[in-house]
Amino acid sequence: MSQSAALEPTDAPAPLVPFEHRLYMLSPFGILATTALIFVLLYGGFLLIATLERAPTISFADRHITMSSGAWPALVLVLLCCTALGVQRYIRTRELADVESFTAIFKSGRSTADIMGQWAPHDAKLGRATFAGLLLGVVASVAILASQSTASGFRSHIGTMVWFLVVITLLMMSFTRGVEMSRKAGASFRKLMESELVIDLLRVENLAVLGRSAARGALIWFSVTAVVCLFFVGGGMDWFTVALLVACAAMGLWMFVGTLHAVHRKIHAAKTAELEHTRREIEQTRRQIGSDPHAASRLQGLLAYETRIHGVREWPFDQSTAVRVAAYVLIPAIPWFGQAVAQYFVEHFVRFSG
Repeated sequence: MSQSAALEPTDAPAPLVPFEHRLYMLSPFGILATTALIFVLLYGGFLLIATLERAPTISFADRHITMSSGAWPALVLVLLCCTALGVQRYIRTRELADVESFTAIFKSGRSTADIMGQWAPHDAKLGRATFAGLLLGVVASVAILASQSTASGFRSHIGTMVWFLVVITLLMMSFTRGVEMSRKAGASFRKLMESELVIDLLRVENLAVLGRSAARGALIWFSVTAVVCLFFVGGGMDWFTVALLVACAAMGLWMFVGTLHAVHRKIHAAKTAELEHTRREIEQTRRQIGSDPHAASRLQGLLAYETRIHGVREWPFDQSTAVRVAAYVLIPAIPWFGQAVAQYFVEHFVRFSG
């Protein structure tokens, strides 16, 4: 999804493979195992540093497990990083699996489909986005740690504060890079739809692959939003959490509706033109009924065709995709409905038998 309409798909430069995907390419494990390993390394690093500095983390008392006010946000930050990395990798592998479906709906066939399956838009300014994320991450880290370190008991634990600074900065860099790739991919997708997409109103169901693609793009933002909501489970709420929550939810909706709007307009235009042409034919055939014995049968066929075209869906997704996106929208609400249960398990975890 990275080629402009002014260029032919065969002129595309070498595919850009972002660092986020290179991590998984270098790993000998699958997506789930690699993501779990990243989680263990990040959160394990926090627990190790905090333990060495004698900072409070996770305590066991009276058959209960209790997480400190520092261990909980550290856990959520790591979950944010791992969710963004894991879901992003999953989405791109599913896009590659749909290359054959993309081939059937483009003028240039496989060459354009290969562009749709690229790991990232070739014109994405990832260096600039990374630098912006670095600056935002440092500023956000300093502001958050300065306002909360005293209450969390971490002001005297330099190593733990440095861990928070690094992870928050990495998270902001991942966020700005994700925004840049989503923005470029969305813009290039719309241009590609204008120049390459073939609208066959009798086979409009072939376009459902575009709906699946857009739904996957939205999934990562809704998933990240759900993890952000975990901050509220512990009662923590600050400007960083709220801003990230709103931004991720907005990006999720924009990725789905905004991406498909260009395809919707193209289907609507083709449908309108075909209906107008068919209705003119119906009008001409109706005038010939008295003089042409075959006109009545042709009229029946035209009326049936008009009904078929009139019923064509103008948005390129099927019912299963609509249900899937509706479920994605509910993903951020899961932590809210499960807040009482989550809070109980955070504070009490499990009561041992005997």
